[in-house]
Amino acid sequence: MLLAIKMGNSTLCIAKFNNPLEENFSIIYETVTEKLSLRSLNKVFFKHKGMDCIICSVVPAFTQKFIEKYNSIFRKILIINSKLNTGLKLKVKNKEKFGSDRLACCVAAYEIWKENLAIIDAGTATTITVVTNKGEVLGGSIMPGLRMMRYALHEKTAVLPSIEFDGPVSALGVDTESAIRSGIILGTVYALKGIIKEIEKSTNFKLKTILTGGNAFLLSKYLNFSTHLEPYLVVKGMRLIYLKNIEN
Repeated sequence: MLLAIKMGNSTLCIAKFNNPLEENFSIIYETVTEKLSLRSLNKVFFKHKGMDCIICSVVPAFTQKFIEKYNSIFRKILIINSKLNTGLKLKVKNKEKFGSDRLACCVAAYEIWKENLAIIDAGTATTITVVTNKGEVLGGSIMPGLRMMRYALHEKTAVLPSIEFDGPVSALGVDTESAIRSGIILGTVYALKGIIKEIEKSTNFKLKTILTGGNAFLLSKYLNFSTHLEPYLVVKGMRLIYLKNIEN
């Protein structure tokens, strides 16, 4: 069995593969970081004592504390980084700074499609990562995520409210709340569309678009271009990276 732990800036997700050779997995723990409970984590980890574990973390402090506290209860621990065998070629500068979550997404997406891909990960940040049909990771773009935009508008202004995203979305907002919703959601949609279009021009590729991340379902309602929704692409990529690097 394999425990896959994804630690982001906003959420923690733990998935279990009863057989890492198979794609099937179950989400056994998922929470926002503000509600993260050490007691709950201990319960999950000790229940799966002796298993193999793979970590995809963009929070170095969490990774370090995890190793210090739980190293002895797992059979093996694999931490995703650019030095591992992923089956892909990182054609970016400063490879060691390339996000482990973006890397795992690329591995899964390439395994599934093996085409020229633009992978949108809509999480704390909204990222675009381009992978070619030859397995080359070319780079991409990073912008603030939906909730980060909402937080910035509310916290850095005197009177703008923190709005909900489940209201109607129209380009022409008729009040403050709908105008903010329009700016954040449609602003992100058209930014994604425009950036991907410019990448296609500069690379001369036609890119298949993949959408994943915590805000993927929300964004998918408003994207006005074709995309494939894969909410747990990171988890799928973690399993594949484990298989490429584990020594039995």
